[in-house]
Amino acid sequence: MHFHLPEAARTALSLLEAAGHEAWLVGGCVRDAYLGRQPGDIDIATSALPEEMQRVFATHKTIPTGIAHGTITLLLDGHSMEITTYRTDGEYTDKRRPDEVVFVRNIKEDLARRDFTCNAMAYHPARGLFDPFSGRADCDARLLRAVGKPDLRFEEDALRILRALRFACQLGFEIEENTLTAMMDKADGLAFVSKERVAAELNRALISDYVAQALRRYPRVLFLALPELTPMLHTPQRTPFHRFDVWEHTLRTIEAAPRDTAIRWAALYHDSGKPHTTLIDPDGTTHFRGHQTVSARLMEEAMVRLKQSKALREQTVALVKYHDDRIGPDNLQAWMSKLGLQTTLKLLRLQWADLSAHSQLVAYRLPQLDQLYEDALRLHQEGAPLHIRDLAVNGKDLMALGFAADERMGYALQHLLDMVLHGQLENRKDALLKEAQAWRARKQREWAELASEYDLD
Repeated sequence: MHFHLPEAARTALSLLEAAGHEAWLVGGCVRDAYLGRQPGDIDIATSALPEEMQRVFATHKTIPTGIAHGTITLLLDGHSMEITTYRTDGEYTDKRRPDEVVFVRNIKEDLARRDFTCNAMAYHPARGLFDPFSGRADCDARLLRAVGKPDLRFEEDALRILRALRFACQLGFEIEENTLTAMMDKADGLAFVSKERVAAELNRALISDYVAQALRRYPRVLFLALPELTPMLHTPQRTPFHRFDVWEHTLRTIEAAPRDTAIRWAALYHDSGKPHTTLIDPDGTTHFRGHQTVSARLMEEAMVRLKQSKALREQTVALVKYHDDRIGPDNLQAWMSKLGLQTTLKLLRLQWADLSAHSQLVAYRLPQLDQLYEDALRLHQEGAPLHIRDLAVNGKDLMALGFAADERMGYALQHLLDMVLHGQLENRKDALLKEAQAWRARKQREWAELASEYDLD
């Protein structure tokens, strides 16, 4: 096992041990190092009590992150490390946090309270790997297994159900049979988990390497948190343009999408409205007219329910709403004006992922979407006009032509912008003023005819 340990972590271990305390690296960093993955946050467990830790690190910056539960955060040489006293947990009456913790002096007791065996290993540079619950064997077998009694682990904190799904998405592990059974049996406990914690797990799961594989294996675990997606599971798509049912198509779209939170959420929901809009022809051909609107509504309801950020909610809803709309060279600039550069780029990537999961009949459009993506970047770099303020004329220029400073001037400017956005007019002052005059003449005739028809003065 090769563990590239930051010098700051070695220093923390040494300081604790010099003061007579035991200390180990624990948790995800040990798991990831064993699997050959880049370790993330460094966590240390120690026999030192909270007040003893504070004395050990008295000359260093610490934050009492969860001092009541024995945790401090040590800031050392640019690294942030959580250091926690060995402990056992009491009852979880709120299904979230232990009512009380009991500090212990034994690393094995501390590891016994953890969620999965792969996370219940400890490592020390001198003593090597300590693995009392066979986490190494489960890592070798790529198996996610609860520590101890699975029912108890999920009764303590039902969020572990979604953590299991997230680890399956991140690591590509299968969930051990008894663990999976307990997850489903204890699913009612998710009602006690805050929506923000649920959202955080799902956000991390969706941008993981093995998300499609995991959701193919365990769709009903996901549906515990997102029940509105359940009807997608076996909804057929009998059309020459599709190869898969709605759920399999969705998974392949997610797999082909970039690892971006908004795009992956939109990929998950883009066809969620299809089961609610299914029409079947006499020959068995399926149609899903209007599914985008239903999908966008389901997307927004999910974002609101999970208390996701306003920015993520607005972007995901827009991506789902417009995922089937046509984007081409003639209206790309208009889309950039409507959605902004970043959302337009994400929409193009979502459309690419969506089409890649269709049949080969639409594969010819994939290079077109690639080109549109490059074109959007070029237009942005060139400073292409996207808003009225970008036009080569303004209200004063139109007033010089005889326009009054009223709403009709605004209509005229919007007309000029629409023509520029669709490539029908160059953004040159002379061309814009000429079109403005022509537009004003047309509108004056229309208004005169309208006034005559209704005998208006």
